[in-house]
Amino acid sequence: MEILISEKVLVPSTEDELDEINKENKVRLSKKSTDRLYVSIQPTAACQLACDYCGQAHSRKFLTDSLIEQIVCRIKQKISLKDTKSLEIGWFGGEPLMAFSKMKKLNEQLKDIAISRNLKYTGHITTNGYALSPSIYKMLKEEFNVYRIEITLDGSKEFHDKRRVTTSGIGSFDIIFNNLKAITQSPFYDKNTCVISIRCNVDERNIEGVMPLLEMLYKHNMQDKIIFYTTPVVSWSNNGAGSMLGHKLLGKLSSKHIDYMINHNFKVTILPKRVAPYQCIGTDNDAEMYDADGNILDCSETSYSEYYKSKGFVLGNVEQKIIVPNKRSCLHDVPQMLLEKRVHPCNNCKFYPLCGGLCPLGLLEKEPRCPSFIYNIEDRIYLDYLAKIKK
Repeated sequence: MEILISEKVLVPSTEDELDEINKENKVRLSKKSTDRLYVSIQPTAACQLACDYCGQAHSRKFLTDSLIEQIVCRIKQKISLKDTKSLEIGWFGGEPLMAFSKMKKLNEQLKDIAISRNLKYTGHITTNGYALSPSIYKMLKEEFNVYRIEITLDGSKEFHDKRRVTTSGIGSFDIIFNNLKAITQSPFYDKNTCVISIRCNVDERNIEGVMPLLEMLYKHNMQDKIIFYTTPVVSWSNNGAGSMLGHKLLGKLSSKHIDYMINHNFKVTILPKRVAPYQCIGTDNDAEMYDADGNILDCSETSYSEYYKSKGFVLGNVEQKIIVPNKRSCLHDVPQMLLEKRVHPCNNCKFYPLCGGLCPLGLLEKEPRCPSFIYNIEDRIYLDYLAKIKK
């Protein structure tokens, strides 16, 4: 009984549990570190792929030298506005590696700023993996201080190549997987310094392709070299992608994926840990994203989208040069809305203490990005028990 009470499985009958959770979340928000500046940069709107669920409108736009200068200037200003101790860059797209020369120009200048001001300088990149050669991996690790590279494989070749094709309609799986093999087998691959994370976007069309992909990764001895996770396809820029059916299927079948990963030495999170309150660019006071037009945004899903441009998600442009303090989109209001019990799906959900509502954009659009563990938490508890007694 004492354990159940200390772990808050049992709470006093007089306690309003939601109020208590929100009080704790409010304290956590107040303690959030303010000495880190996070900036996401999209050096191009171009992409080699034409994925059928992507919500971006791709084009051959690349950052100009003038915009690069303005971005660097803006970041210097933002560093000076507070007691900054670390600078982290998130490289995003389009496909950022299509503008690698632009990335290098930015990185050289930003790294110099970090060194001159004694700041910790790190980065991560989200890429389709099509141009991710071993030599580029090495540069990202050693010159860009990138600690994580996220690529996407939507199941085995049979499933991936039906949805993640090049702009000329050719499947992309073989090139991406061969890049992955070459990198993880190279002498300079270091998962502790710069790990590759494989994201598998899942809906009802490719759910059966997840297990064959896991088996393929194991066959090529990658299980303990990479991070693998699945996530449901969602509507992006109001394009109608994803479905509740796909989300529920992933939740149910992911128990089998977890079981396989446990028994084949993959790194896997079985039971969720409390991460609330959820934090992203949109809820951060200082974080920003810059696209290839120099637009300033606060969400990775809102760039290169006429739908979101019309809804006030473009906060300005780096060419304006003046930083308007606290200029944020409606995403910034979501944490307070949660604390005030104004987000109804979360108010009545037993998993709210764990996830904290997750994506604020999804909550505002009334399409919450609920974690898949809500559909298989009992299985996860059992799998966690089995894993512990085997040790």
